[in-house]
Amino acid sequence: MNQMLYEKNVVAERKIAPNEALPLRTAKAHHQELLPATGVHPGAIGVALGASTTLLAAAWVGFAGGETSLVLVVVTVIVLAFFGCLVGGGMIGRNMTPDHRQDRSFAEFLRGDVDIETGRISGREALMQIAALPVTLAAGGIAIIAIALWTA
Repeated sequence: MNQMLYEKNVVAERKIAPNEALPLRTAKAHHQELLPATGVHPGAIGVALGASTTLLAAAWVGFAGGETSLVLVVVTVIVLAFFGCLVGGGMIGRNMTPDHRQDRSFAEFLRGDVDIETGRISGREALMQIAALPVTLAAGGIAIIAIALWTA
């Protein structure tokens, strides 16, 4: 209701065509395609979560039972907090800009850009920043677990 009144007033005062009186967001949607998405793809978060889950599962398989179970419970709580931070950050950091697409494939994510606090980085760089530490920790942790079980 107010939008129609606003458009009529703007058209009457400025003597412009009704099509030009549309708000900027609506005009963009009518006249041009949306900009590419710049958010983090959920698959990048999934890589980090998968690596953490793999390490946790290997630790439970290798060391469950006895007094080490308490340590594994503490480690599990820490990993769950890590999961919560990753998933929460992913939900908060989603691409909510009205003039950008909301979704893209994982391949488009890797080839495209990602908005971060200090500017834009490539999707490959974002994936490395998100997944490098969990994947490295999982690989090293599984190696340590394997050595500990092999030498025991």
